[in-house]
Amino acid sequence: MATTRLTKAEQSQKTRRALLDTARAIFTTQGYAATATEEIVSRAGVTRGALYYQFRDKPTLFEAVFDEVRGEHIQALRVAMATAEGDAWQRLMTWVPLALEGTLDPSVRRIVYLDGPVVLDWSSERRRAPAIALLREIFEPLMAEGVIERLPLDALVRQLWALFFQAAVDIAQAEEGALALHERLVVLRRILRGLRAADS
Repeated sequence: MATTRLTKAEQSQKTRRALLDTARAIFTTQGYAATATEEIVSRAGVTRGALYYQFRDKPTLFEAVFDEVRGEHIQALRVAMATAEGDAWQRLMTWVPLALEGTLDPSVRRIVYLDGPVVLDWSSERRRAPAIALLREIFEPLMAEGVIERLPLDALVRQLWALFFQAAVDIAQAEEGALALHERLVVLRRILRGLRAADS
């Protein structure tokens, strides 16, 4: 029976996928600091040379895993906002708890909110940009429709990003995640109500 041989590009992609999937699983359960590249290589079934061909070092591999996990999380939140029912304000109030409940997912919790802020440079615009873009997609229409007061949009979404990000980090670090989630939802909902236009 004839076998189909992978091209070099396909083999490279397969190797990269194996490294990303394996690293994600280990980073999620053990954390970044406790994860050795030797374990990733062994469990992925590739050589150390293959690892360093695909990724410069362990931080670069972690960043790639982080980008995937954070990207999936943001896409899920984008879909949740688009499919929520009710008027614009009701959709926002439905979306807010979903945004923070995602923090309880093991991969999101460990990779994005526990290890991410330690390993990666959060002062860079590149790091914050995807989440800020999502908030802009949500709050710009609310402002245009008169649901919330007209404010400088860029300043608004950056301040909101800081609030949501810190809330997510607090939930991820908390011994009682459900309680931390509840408390921060109470606070965030109250802050957001303060943005509502008087006649909305």
